[in-house]
Amino acid sequence: MKHFFRTFFLRISTRLTMWFGLTLLVLLSLFALFSYLAFHSSLHRDFDRHLSHETRELVPYIRFIDNGSVAFAALDELRSVAYGTDGIYGTYVRLISPQGTILYSSPNFENHIPLAVRIPRTNSNHSISREWEGKPARSSYTPMTADSGDIRGWLEVSGFEWSLHQELYRLRVALLLGITLSMILAMGGGYWLARRALRPVAALTEAADEIRATKLTARLPTSFGVRDELTDLAESFNKMLSRIEASFDRERRFTDNAAHELLTPLTTMRNGIEVALRRERTREAYQQALESMMLDVEELTETVQGLLQLARVDRLKELPRRRVDLSRIVHQHTNRFQDRAVGKGIKLQQKILPHVHVLADEGRIGEVIDNLVDNAIKYSPDGATVTVEVSRQDDNGRLIVSDTGMGFDPEAKERLFDRFYRADAKEVQAQHGSGLGLAIVQAITFVYGGKISAESDGINCGSRFVVSLPTA
Repeated sequence: MKHFFRTFFLRISTRLTMWFGLTLLVLLSLFALFSYLAFHSSLHRDFDRHLSHETRELVPYIRFIDNGSVAFAALDELRSVAYGTDGIYGTYVRLISPQGTILYSSPNFENHIPLAVRIPRTNSNHSISREWEGKPARSSYTPMTADSGDIRGWLEVSGFEWSLHQELYRLRVALLLGITLSMILAMGGGYWLARRALRPVAALTEAADEIRATKLTARLPTSFGVRDELTDLAESFNKMLSRIEASFDRERRFTDNAAHELLTPLTTMRNGIEVALRRERTREAYQQALESMMLDVEELTETVQGLLQLARVDRLKELPRRRVDLSRIVHQHTNRFQDRAVGKGIKLQQKILPHVHVLADEGRIGEVIDNLVDNAIKYSPDGATVTVEVSRQDDNGRLIVSDTGMGFDPEAKERLFDRFYRADAKEVQAQHGSGLGLAIVQAITFVYGGKISAESDGINCGSRFVVSLPTA
C-alpha cells in the first residue's frame, strides 16, 4: 500500500478515504464472519435439538425381542408425526442392527433413494452430516443397550438440512450486500468529510503561493470557522513570516547602511586623490592628503573588521563555553580605559562583586566589555562619570555599564542594536564609529544564552546597559 502511494500521486483526501475504507472493510468483514459462524453453529445446534427431541419421543416404543434384536412396538400412540412426514419438516427413522442390517424404516423413506448405512465407532450418542440425494442431511445415532451392556442396535433419526443452508445462503448474501453498501456509503461520506476538513489546506496553499520575497506582507488565513490544528499551523507560519519579513527589513537596512558607511570614506578618498592629482603640489600638501586618506582607510578598516567579527559570531550556533571569572575579566578590561578616560576628564569607577563566574569565553566577554565601555567614554562629555558594575541576580551574572552622557530617546532605543545604526544627534555623528559595536555585543550575548537591555531617561540624561549571563 505504501509503495502504491509512492508510485501514484494521491491527494490526502483520497488516501484518507482509502485507509478509512480499508479499515472499515476489515472490521465489517471480521464482524460478518463472526456473525455468520455464530449463526451457522446456532442453526446446527437447533437442528440437533430437533433430532434429539424426536429420538426421545421414539425410544420408549423400542422393545428388545427374544432373538436379541430390537423392534418398534405399535406406534399408534406416538404423539410425534414427524417420522411420517416427508420433506424438510420430516424425520426419517430407522432401526439398524449392530451388523448394519436395517431392521425398520419409517414410511417416508419410500419416496427417496436408500440412505447409506453408517455404524458409529463409538458406543455413545453420535451425530454426523452428509449428503442424501445431493442435499445436505444430518443423522443422529442412539445406541440401544440391553441390561447386560451389549448394544442390540442403533436408532437412526435423520433429517434434511438444506433449509438451514438456504438460510445461511440468504445470510451470506445479506452480509455481502450490507458490507458493499456500507463501504460505498462510508467511503462516499468519508471522502466528502475529508475534502471538507481539508478545505482550509487548499486555502493555505493558495495563500502561500502568493507569498514572494517581494511580497512578504501577505499572511495565511487563520479563520476557518473552527479552531483546530490547521489554525495553529497557519498562525505559526504567520509568526515565521513576520520573523522573515523583519529579517529581510534588517538585511535591507544593513545593506543600505553598509553601503553608506563604506561609500562615504571611499568618496572622500577619491575626492582627495583627484584634488591632489590636478596639479603639482608641495611635499607638505601631498603628506597632508595622504594623512587624510589614512584616516579614511582606518575608518574603512574598522568597519570591515566589525563586519567580519559580526559575521563570525552570526555563523556560530555555539561559541566556546567554559567557567570564567566575570569579575576578573571586567576589572582587567576596564583598567585599560583608565588613561583614555582621564584624558577626556571622565571619571571611570568600578563596583565589582568578586568571584562572579559565568559560562562563556573570556575573549568574547572581553569584546562585550570593550564595546560597552568604549561607547560610554566616547559618547560622554568632559566631567561625566562612567560606572562599570558586576553583580549577581538569581542565576545570572550581570555586567552593568552606566554613564551620565548624552543618552537616547525612546525612538532611538528601538534601533539601538541595529547594525550600522547611529543616532542623528550632532554629538553622535561627530564621533568616529561604524555603528556595529552594540550589534556585536547583542550577538555574543544571545549566543551564550544571555540578555541585554538598554535604558535612558532621554537625551543628555545618561544611559545604562545591562548584560545578563547564566552563572556557572
